[in-house]
Amino acid sequence: MTLQVLIVAEFPVVEEGLDYLLRDYPDIEVVATASNGVEGLEQLRKTPIDIVVHDLCSVELGGPEAITLYLEEKPQLGVIEYSSQSDEVAVFESLKAGARGYVLKSSSIDELVNAIREVHQGGYFISAELNPAIIQFYLDHRENASDQLSEYQLLTDREKQVFRLLANGKQTHEISEILCISPKTVAKHRAAVKKKLSLNTTAEMAKYAIQIGVINLPSNEAPSPTHIKSS
Repeated sequence: MTLQVLIVAEFPVVEEGLDYLLRDYPDIEVVATASNGVEGLEQLRKTPIDIVVHDLCSVELGGPEAITLYLEEKPQLGVIEYSSQSDEVAVFESLKAGARGYVLKSSSIDELVNAIREVHQGGYFISAELNPAIIQFYLDHRENASDQLSEYQLLTDREKQVFRLLANGKQTHEISEILCISPKTVAKHRAAVKKKLSLNTTAEMAKYAIQIGVINLPSNEAPSPTHIKSS
């Protein structure tokens, strides 16, 4: 069976490039393209579609809003976000909106093809460069995960860096050397992280970081590196 694919991408180079590369896979056919989410909806209404590959950079009706409308139009549709954003919150928000795949633009075309096939079979797929724990976190905490990620988003970029390193067991002097900031500045960021996330110990930080997919699970607990079947 040939999978019918719609590509939604603002820039022609992305749209045409994916269309051209996917021609090498006989089980996949790009049957329609659109330059934004509104056009994507129009295509869904008039063309049989199995999978939407949606460029997260689309300005008009982009991201979660588009995913929600796609699935309202066709609930059995498989949606894959195609993005340059590797932020955990962006991945989670896409999953929360209903996407089953999240593929980075730095990935190979083979990875996108694997995502198309996996999502069509009812599974979840994210790029190998991303932490697969974010999928399991979403599946396990669909009801309250957004609150925890909202807290994480309160951190500044520097605080997120310090948090990741603390959660990975790094000491103040190590973080100071890695980030090229003073130990005093590290201590200031650590205090801010503790206050914003209501976490007091390194162990609590590590547990929280694993839960939201910011750092990797221990190897004996980690899910498959790229895909997880829906329960």
